[in-house]
Amino acid sequence: MNDNDTGAHVRALPVKARRDLGTERILTPVTGGRCFHRHGYLVDERAVEVTCATCHEKLSPTWVLLQLAYEENRWHALHERYQDEMRRLAERERTKCQHCGQLTRISRR
Repeated sequence: MNDNDTGAHVRALPVKARRDLGTERILTPVTGGRCFHRHGYLVDERAVEVTCATCHEKLSPTWVLLQLAYEENRWHALHERYQDEMRRLAERERTKCQHCGQLTRISRR
């Protein structure tokens, strides 16, 4: 047995490659209009449907729930950054004056 012989036999598949794909498509993405569905939702509890408040297109309730979850996560992250900045500023006692360049006390009114 030589180095190139692995003992496995390669067999060609009985499929011919298509040279011309034509215009047939299996999946076609739907390009949306101008609305991003971010300015409110109309929820019909009886029909269990959600509609965009701007363009009145019917939306997937799961998609809307995901958008609300992402928005809530962004809000919590922004709020946490704000709280961190407020804690950092509360610890400072002095700052550099923009006029004279010397350190001055921070007023805590």
